[in-house]
Amino acid sequence: MLFLIKVTVQKNAYIDVNPVIVTSDGKIVLAKRTEGIVGGGKWHLPGGRVQFKETLEATLKKVALAKINLKVKLLYPTLKESLVGIYDDPKRDPREHVISIAFLCKIVEGEVKPGAKVDAVNSFSEAETKNLEIAFDHNKTVEDAFFMLKNLKALL
Repeated sequence: MLFLIKVTVQKNAYIDVNPVIVTSDGKIVLAKRTEGIVGGGKWHLPGGRVQFKETLEATLKKVALAKINLKVKLLYPTLKESLVGIYDDPKRDPREHVISIAFLCKIVEGEVKPGAKVDAVNSFSEAETKNLEIAFDHNKTVEDAFFMLKNLKALL
């Protein structure tokens, strides 16, 4: 007896958020990914998947706490004001199609400590980031964040 089984493969794009955490001295916090995983040994912005019925802001806070032990909040009052950019290149992550939305955040409390899939955490100036090996397309997000911070400072 022959049975035919129909398999349907559904491909989706996923939404991640990246908290671009700005320190009081204007640096950006980056995490070094654990060796042996995609992007391992390289610096990146902490990030994580938005879950069903979870807000972007709630995900930002959850990710920062889980990955680098910091409680954060948006740098400005709204998501719109704190938005750095939306990054949707299907090739930005070799594992799957991930659309990443990055927001400027500031530290509320906590002491930086590596968490899930992170070996080290440090803050870097714009000049210092130029010499780092950065995972995925996070170098573009970091550049956009520093550009945004400079322009906002010029307006003050």
